[in-house]
Amino acid sequence: MTRDRLWTLLAVLLPILGATIAPMSTVDLAYQVRVGDLMRASGSVLSADPLTFTAAGQPWLNQQWGVGVLLSLGYSAGGWAGLALFRALLVGLAVGLVFWTARRWLPVRPAASLSLASFVVGIGALALRAQLFGIVCFVLVIALLADRRGRPRLAFLVPLVVLAWANLHGSFFLGVGAAALAFVADLRAPTPVMRRSLVLVVLTAAASVVTPFGPGSWSYAMGLSTNGDVARLVSEWQRTSPLSFAGGLFYLSVMVAALVLAAAWRRDERWPSAPGLLWLGGLILVGAWAERGVVWWAFGAPVVLAPALARLAAHSVQTGASSPAAPAPAGLRRLNLGIGVALGLLVILLQPNWRPAATLAGPDGLLLDAPVGLATAMRNAGSPSDRAVVPQRWASWFEWAAPGVPVMVDSRIEVVPASAWADYLVIAAGGPGTLETLARIRASLVVVDRREEGALLRTLEASDSGWRAVAQDEDGAVFRPTSTAGVSSGE
Repeated sequence: MTRDRLWTLLAVLLPILGATIAPMSTVDLAYQVRVGDLMRASGSVLSADPLTFTAAGQPWLNQQWGVGVLLSLGYSAGGWAGLALFRALLVGLAVGLVFWTARRWLPVRPAASLSLASFVVGIGALALRAQLFGIVCFVLVIALLADRRGRPRLAFLVPLVVLAWANLHGSFFLGVGAAALAFVADLRAPTPVMRRSLVLVVLTAAASVVTPFGPGSWSYAMGLSTNGDVARLVSEWQRTSPLSFAGGLFYLSVMVAALVLAAAWRRDERWPSAPGLLWLGGLILVGAWAERGVVWWAFGAPVVLAPALARLAAHSVQTGASSPAAPAPAGLRRLNLGIGVALGLLVILLQPNWRPAATLAGPDGLLLDAPVGLATAMRNAGSPSDRAVVPQRWASWFEWAAPGVPVMVDSRIEVVPASAWADYLVIAAGGPGTLETLARIRASLVVVDRREEGALLRTLEASDSGWRAVAQDEDGAVFRPTSTAGVSSGE
C-alpha cells in the first residue's frame, strides 16, 4: 500500500464514511419514495398532484420522476438502510469523479486534497434527494468534457448523461452550459475538434428535452430558481450569507480560489481561458444566489483550479504525472495498509443495517424529521376524505408513512398555490386568525410540532378552541375538531 494508493482510498472512502455516519432527513426523500411507488403501481409518470388537498388533481410538472422510481426501487430492495448505503455510494462516486478529473493535471495527493476540499465545501447539499443525483451527473459531465480531446468517443456520452439528468433534477441546464463552454473553448482548435464540439453541444441540448414534459423541463428549472415563494419559505433557496456554515465555507473557498489563480498568474502570467473564467464566474453567481447552489461551485471549480495548481507546482499540464519517488519503507507501507483497512471496516461496521429497526423509521437514529408515533396515529385515524395540516418539514414523511391522507403543503413549494401558503403560515404561527383559517379551509386533522409550534399547540389545546387531541407524544400532537359538522372526517 503505497502512499499514493492510500490517498486514492482516502479521496473516496472518507466521503463514503461521512455519508454513512450522517443521518438522513425525510424532507424531499420520503415523498419521492411514495411518488415512485405510485408510478410503479400505475406504470406511468405522474402528471397531476396526488398528495395535497390544496392542489389535488392539478397539473404537476413532475420533472424529477426518475428519482422517485429509483428511490422506490431502492427502498423496496433494502428499506431505509439500503437507501442510506445508496446515498453513501453516490457521495463517494461524486467525489471520486472530481478526483479522477483533477488527476488529469495533478499528482495523486494534491488531486485527493482538492476533491476532499470539494466534499467539505459542498457537504451541506449531499442529502439523499434529487439534487444528489444531479451532482453525480454534473461531475460526470465535467470529467467527460475535460478529457474530450484525449478521449473524444467518451465525450459523446455527455448527451446521454444529460438525457438522464433532465429526468432526475432541474439542474440539468448546467450540463448544457458546460458543453456550450467547451465548444467556445474549442473555437480556435483544429477544425475537426471544433466541429466535434459543435455536434456535441447540439446533441446535448437536444437530449435535455427528451423527457415526458419536453421543453417544459426548462421552464420548470428556470421558474423554480426565480420563484419568490420558494425563496421566501425555504432557507436554502435564500441568498447565501457569509455568516452561515455553508456560506462561510463558500466565500472562504472563493477567496482561496482567487489566491490560487493570482499566484499561478504571477508564476507564468497566464490566466485560465475565457471559458474557464466564465465557468468560475457563473458558479460563483449560482453559489451566491442561493445556499443550495454552493455545491455546484464546490464540485465544478476544481476543473479550472487543478491546472492552476499544477502550474504552481511545476508539474506537466499534459500528463499530470508525478516525479519518480523512492519506494516507501516496508513499515510505512504496512501502516498505510492498516489505515486503508481500518477505513474500509469502519464503512462496513457503521452501516445502519446493523442497528435495530423496530419502527417505520428503520434503523435507530437513521432518519430525521420522521415522527413515527404521530404518523401512525394519523394513518390509523385518517382517510382520503380528510384534510390534514402538517408541518411543512414533516409533510414528506407523512405522505409516505400515512399514505392516502391528503396534506395541506409539502416539500414541493411550487406546486401548492400561493394562497394556501399564506393560510398555512397563519395556522403555523398559532396566533389570531388560526381557528378561523382552519374552519375556512375545512381542515379535519392538524399535526403540531411540539418544539417548533408551541403557540399553535396552546391555541388548539384551549378549552374553547373546538379541537381535541387524539394522539400525543414527545414530538407533538394530532388534533381533530370536537364537532365534525361540515368537516370531512375519517372517524
